[in-house]
Amino acid sequence: MTVWTQISLNEANAWLDEQYRLKATQISPIAEGVEDSVFKLDIGETKAVFLRLFERTEPLGPLSIAASLAKAGLQTCPPMKDINGNLFSELKGKPASLFPWVEGAWVERPSLDQVCAIGSFLGQMAKEGIRHCQNWKRENPRGLPWFEQTTAALLPVLPPVERRSLKDEMSMQGRFWKAVNQKEILHGPIHADMFRNNVMFQKDGRLAAVIDWGFCASDSPLIYDLAIVANDWCLKENTIELDGKRVQALMCGREGVLPLTAAEKVAWPMALRLGALRFYLSRQYDFSFPRDTNGKALDPAHFRDLLKAHRKEAPDKPIPGQRCANTAFGSQSPTF
Repeated sequence: MTVWTQISLNEANAWLDEQYRLKATQISPIAEGVEDSVFKLDIGETKAVFLRLFERTEPLGPLSIAASLAKAGLQTCPPMKDINGNLFSELKGKPASLFPWVEGAWVERPSLDQVCAIGSFLGQMAKEGIRHCQNWKRENPRGLPWFEQTTAALLPVLPPVERRSLKDEMSMQGRFWKAVNQKEILHGPIHADMFRNNVMFQKDGRLAAVIDWGFCASDSPLIYDLAIVANDWCLKENTIELDGKRVQALMCGREGVLPLTAAEKVAWPMALRLGALRFYLSRQYDFSFPRDTNGKALDPAHFRDLLKAHRKEAPDKPIPGQRCANTAFGSQSPTF
């Protein structure tokens, strides 16, 4: 369990009363937190809310986009405004926000319908982001400068083989994205961390909410967000091999709302590699340079091996033409 900042019930209630005129009967840390400290607060016998302390992620960007997309009808679990209309306020020296408790749970092995649903959500987010988030600007907290800084920190501590592979991958990524036709790579707001445990489903299997927008960014390649999802949602069970049916379901959902461009299809293999590289770097950094002895450092081996598997395929290999209702995808998924 990761709780970077301990909050007592009395401390929570003093803040709740001042900011929301609420009172909690119980406070429970949530084990899934990695970046921030998160808690469940029971309000009376029947109501619960979700408390987040922003430990090292900037709060206004993620809170603002979640609120904006929610107004457009997307399931983003927007923050609750306090009595002064603010999205966050200070608690124990940290920005803190309150959210409605989402009835549902994340699914370890989503069905094909649920994979399709998250693809559709990404398409809707892209379209509504253009309409409703034009004035929302946030640099990617895990953008190119972060990739370069994190790589520079890790190279001296990595084994020689991993060091060479990382330097080569960074070089190839830089060359590819500079050469690709950027005008045909659609840009817009991205979540950038839409893992299965950041998506809640209702008991009947329907999408309940996409949560944890801490790494969101504006004006970023949409294909990158899609690749991050594929790298987590579309693997065969207990392997690092993409499952064709799951990739097909994801693409059908996405393209049913917003088709990919020709340039995005060409970029798909490199986007998969970039998504794997991003989480290999972050996990390896936290593993090599722990924030705290009580903190949680996720094993970097999974994304290291996934990146290695993606690197075995040609970087310019596009998604092959496929048949799927209302999309360019069909019964066969890309082979990587």
